[in-house]
Amino acid sequence: MRPEDGEALGSGSAGAVFALPSDEGDVAVKVFPGRLYERTRLRLEHELERLSALDGQILVPGAIEELPDGRCALRSELCTRSLLDLVESTGPLSVSDTLVLGSAIASTLARAHEAGIVHGRLTPANVLFRASGEPVINDFERTLRPVFVRDPDHGSDFLAPEGPHGEGADLYGLGAVLHFALTGLPPGPDRPELHRVDAPIDLLSLTENLLAEDPDSRPAGMAVVEEILIALTPEPSTVDEEAPVVVSRGIQGYPLLTIGPEPAPAPEPRKRSAWPVLAIGAATVLATAAWFLIPGSPEPVPQAQAQPSLAKTSTNPKPAPRVELDAPIDHGSMVELTWRAPAGFDSAVVVADGTGEAKTTIVRQQRTMKIPVDPGRKYCFLVQITDGGDVQESAPRPIRGAVCRK
Repeated sequence: MRPEDGEALGSGSAGAVFALPSDEGDVAVKVFPGRLYERTRLRLEHELERLSALDGQILVPGAIEELPDGRCALRSELCTRSLLDLVESTGPLSVSDTLVLGSAIASTLARAHEAGIVHGRLTPANVLFRASGEPVINDFERTLRPVFVRDPDHGSDFLAPEGPHGEGADLYGLGAVLHFALTGLPPGPDRPELHRVDAPIDLLSLTENLLAEDPDSRPAGMAVVEEILIALTPEPSTVDEEAPVVVSRGIQGYPLLTIGPEPAPAPEPRKRSAWPVLAIGAATVLATAAWFLIPGSPEPVPQAQAQPSLAKTSTNPKPAPRVELDAPIDHGSMVELTWRAPAGFDSAVVVADGTGEAKTTIVRQQRTMKIPVDPGRKYCFLVQITDGGDVQESAPRPIRGAVCRK
């Protein structure tokens, strides 16, 4: 199967990326426009070994391949969403998510700089998210950049004015990523003063300092930036009362949904950093499940299994549902949800995509939500509400021909 027969995920300054099926599941394949000669391949292999030894949020290719037509390709874990895609589809991040993201990136770059490794081209397009919401930095491999040049201006709005050399370029790149996460805009040379009323002044000042035109005017090093961001970052248990919260269990501490069939046994754990995942949209995966997408089933089919009792129960008959979910509006890579519920009720949005996993996001008093989705994949949506007592839920709503089952 040619990479071009898979799903195109995007392209950078040197190669184009495609999602392809494999025996281990979908993978990302980055294709370069020419052949990789032996001397360059040896340098690349050495570079990948050094990157694999780093402790941080780095997406390191697992294999170097030669395609039948001779072109070079790198195979790696599939991350289908970038910071660029996320902000363009759902808007700027919350301050807490920006701090978590910035801390993870700063920590990774600080470890890389200690090992003498510089990224040099950090942009929102190469900050990716695993399915868990964990951020990773992509395109760390510098060996192939001068060998295969497709678009030298790619991402130039986010690159340091002095070029992609030295640790100062990564300091500027982190500032550009923070600026984009907070505003949704690249940090142009004529940009207005960074302003966001809900952000601490120390974060805004740090971002401006990172974006200084003169490299000598930027912070002294990435380790210094890491310390500042960690000090500003809330503890993982801290709850932003205005922002959505992604949880692994339901509004009252019990699973809201289950998805079948049962998930496969967990793979061997890979090395992870201590950084928490981001509470962005519906990014964090639930550990338990609730309804299926059933191919070919004409109606929702009840599932014969015991359901957990809720924290508060009543002997009275369950009242009629008071939450109504409108038909989802499908925009391809994003779905808009709107629902109606009584005032004073908190809401939780539940998403199933047929992969054996469900995602739940508590959005409190919100009655609308935009959810990033994969184009072409079937989804089911459901909203549950609570006033601290009983939990009530809407009828499930499908898109793209999905059939939903409780």
